[in-house]
Amino acid sequence: MDTDGFWDLVESSAAGGPGCERAERLTERLAGLPLPEVLEFQLRLDEARAPLDTAGTLALARLVLRGRVSDDGLWYFHVWLIGLGRAAHRLAVHDPDALADHPALRRLAALPYERWTDDDFPDWEALDYCARDAHERLTGEEDGLEDGLEDGLAALGHEMPCDAAFADPLWTPAETAARLPRLTALFADAA
Repeated sequence: MDTDGFWDLVESSAAGGPGCERAERLTERLAGLPLPEVLEFQLRLDEARAPLDTAGTLALARLVLRGRVSDDGLWYFHVWLIGLGRAAHRLAVHDPDALADHPALRRLAALPYERWTDDDFPDWEALDYCARDAHERLTGEEDGLEDGLEDGLAALGHEMPCDAAFADPLWTPAETAARLPRLTALFADAA
């Protein structure tokens, strides 16, 4: 599966609703592909996640989540950004402040944090399990991540990341405001 195929699957899964239903649609599509394609999907997901593993993305997450970012929260924020699609991912990597125009971020800024439902939170944890679940369906193996999927990826020379781990120094609030002025202003009204 090439990069275009990965993004086509991710973006097409958005039709029909968010959350678990979206992940199930994506898993079903993956389970209909040959096993090597499932491994390739996970490789492409890890490749898409890698450039998001920065202090800048953490600063973005802190703005959006009103400072409430755990290690897991950042990890799942990464895949939420991926779930917004290729164009949003490109902005998050190269021009994150331009995300101030993205409807999903504008909606979150306008919605009081206390009124967020599970579907409002900017995370898509379930995306992390789509390839594993498709692998299990194709092979009949349980615990596909620990056994089959991870072993298949290791045979390709790939070790799956398991959390956010960037080396950049954290941005101070002043640095965030200077580097992400539009987003800082957008979410300042939400605070």
